[in-house]
Order: sequence, then C-alpha cells, then structure tokens
Amino acid sequence: MKVKYKVESDDLCPNCAAKIEEAVKKIDGVNDANLSFLTLKLKMELADGANEDAIFDEANRLADKLEPGTVLVR
Repeated sequence: MKVKYKVESDDLCPNCAAKIEEAVKKIDGVNDANLSFLTLKLKMELADGANEDAIFDEANRLADKLEPGTVLVR
C-alpha cells in the first residue's frame, strides 16, 4: 500500500530530511520511503497487512525526535 503525508517544519534542511527518511525506512512494515525536501512530502510503501496508524505515529515520533517541531499531516 502506498501512502503520502505532508511534512510541516520550520527548520527542515536537506540533511535532516535525509536522516528522517532513513529512520522511517527502518520502521517495521515500511518497505520503502522517500521524503522530498523540495515538496515537503513523505511517500511510503507499506507491507501488506501493515498497521498504517502505528507506522504514521512512529514516523511522526521519529521526525520530531530528529528535527524538533517537524510533524506529518494526513
């Protein structure tokens, strides 16, 4: 399943976007992820049967941890 979220951040830089992308790729149930710094969108390919809500919550937690104030919006 493919999902796409908007990324909201005051200070997101290309390096931080890459760090968030790599962290999100490591979440169980995420087959692939791409965070575009230019469009501020996070696209993820989820495994069949993955819990989208749990993955969204974990991705949000990681984004805020790596770049405080960064949130994902559905």
